[in-house]
Formats: sequence, C-alpha cells, structure tokens
Amino acid sequence: MFATTADELREMIRQHPGQSPSTFLRDDSFAAWCYDNRDRRWLKAAFNRDADPDDCRRWGISSAEWKANVEMAWLAVSG
Repeated sequence: MFATTADELREMIRQHPGQSPSTFLRDDSFAAWCYDNRDRRWLKAAFNRDADPDDCRRWGISSAEWKANVEMAWLAVSG
C-alpha cells in the first residue's frame, strides 16, 4: 500500500505509527528519491518554490506532481 498524495501519507503515518513513513512511498517515485537523497532543509525550501523543470522532465511529472512528491518526502523525512 503506497500513498499517492500527501493527505494519504499523513493518514497512513497516523494509522501505522510504528512503521517508517518511507515504507509508504513507492520505491520508483520522485518522493522516494527525494527521501533518500535530500535533507529536510532542502525539502522545505523546495516546497516553497516553483518546481524544478529538469526534475519534472527527468521524472516525467508535472509541476503539481513535483510539488506533491516533495511534500510527501518532507512528511516522510519529518516522521
């Protein structure tokens, strides 16, 4: 079971407090990549700016999807 939105991830984290939030991120997602490769400060700053067009192109995602994935990674890192 994987989260597809930040709200879904929040709910999964709430329902399964003993599990690492990263287990709810799809392994091949931009959110999981951000979780593995970015820190909280980068994620928070990224959420407050426009989507990176290179990331969007590389991952085949829209600006809105980029923002949602960054938010999910931030939630997972923040626990």
